[in-house]
Amino acid sequence: MDQAASPEFVSSLACDDVDVAFLDTGLGLTSLSCLSDDGLAGAELFAMAGEDDPQLADACIRAGFGFYFCKPLAAVSVSGLLEDINEELSSQNAFTEGVEPDLALDQFGLMRGSSRPMRKLFRMLRKVGPTETTVLIVGESGTGKELVAETLHTLSNRSDQPYLTLNCSALAENLIESELFGHEKGSFSGAHKQHIGFFERAHGGTLFLDEITEMQPDLQSKLLRALESGEIRRVGAVDPIRVDVRVVAATNRDPLLAVEEGILREDLYYRLAHISVHVPPLRRRGGDVKGLAHFFLAQLNEEHGTSIKLGEEALAEISNYDWPGNVRQLRHSIERAYIVSESTVEASAFALHAHATPVSLMEGLIPITVGMSLADCEREIITANLKHNDGDKKETARILGVSVKTLYNRLRDYDNDTSASSVIDESLDSALS
Repeated sequence: MDQAASPEFVSSLACDDVDVAFLDTGLGLTSLSCLSDDGLAGAELFAMAGEDDPQLADACIRAGFGFYFCKPLAAVSVSGLLEDINEELSSQNAFTEGVEPDLALDQFGLMRGSSRPMRKLFRMLRKVGPTETTVLIVGESGTGKELVAETLHTLSNRSDQPYLTLNCSALAENLIESELFGHEKGSFSGAHKQHIGFFERAHGGTLFLDEITEMQPDLQSKLLRALESGEIRRVGAVDPIRVDVRVVAATNRDPLLAVEEGILREDLYYRLAHISVHVPPLRRRGGDVKGLAHFFLAQLNEEHGTSIKLGEEALAEISNYDWPGNVRQLRHSIERAYIVSESTVEASAFALHAHATPVSLMEGLIPITVGMSLADCEREIITANLKHNDGDKKETARILGVSVKTLYNRLRDYDNDTSASSVIDESLDSALS
């Protein structure tokens, strides 16, 4: 692989009005991945290479490319694909013809959107949904990865079977293995009866593992073994149990960077990411922002029997904001604006470009603001508890219900963020000394 292209060159290729793009792997996989995720997020991407390299082809598919070709390209190899894409784009344009662009939201499964990046996502899900392959969903917090996972289940032959979700960051390290695989009575202190885990309960269906990179490495190895063998073993059990489960995982991290940093096992990554599905951030979805705002407000009006509308200045405010919290932040902002508005939602109901007012600054309460990401909320909670415990990591971990190792991992992540507070910097110094 040639050295990655410069950021300036990659930036020059970014364009919202491209349906299909052929990119040479000589640009470097890092550059190609950036274009897939952001600059050409709405285009169907074809990777081109000078030779048939299965490893490179696999890496390109995982980076979000739909196809891999060897140069020189033969017209017969791509003409059929181009005709299929053109036919689908034409039918999509016909569907929204005569509809106000800001309101023209296609619905696919549980998702809504008519922008190029979303239509590209829908095309990918149509291909992947009916298969049995594992899928890794990659996207920022609030983009709708859970909806993608549920849509994959709906499109599969398992749609009438169980669909279960487990957030790997929501459980303490000592509980997640039992939740995944179950445990036998008496297998550990507090195991007063047999417990059936998520894998067994999802037998025949789909198991969605959210925030997979938050799972501890030793448990990642057990998950990999279960995926490879199709067998699980309850904690404290001797005999394995056969399970038939399709696993869909998700992360808001760059998975390749997570592998490089040792957060995600490389072998597990390759096992999960047979297909990688990249969910576009809201800032790359153009008119979908207004369409979603109208949709969320219409839901509230129907629920409460009202007819509140979005004012023009409010729509302009919505369109000009980057939405770092993505669709989740937009939905919450619309809900808040609805509550404080009478007949029309004005721009002042959002105040998106100003610093949000904390819910409370009272002694002992943590300032969590509307629109904050889960990661930022988590950091506020950890910071406040560290400060309250005078930097005592063991006590802080106990209160938070996590292991000391997990706490240290979070602190190291924050140490790489220059905006982290001084109390975290001081805690890291003492923790690593």
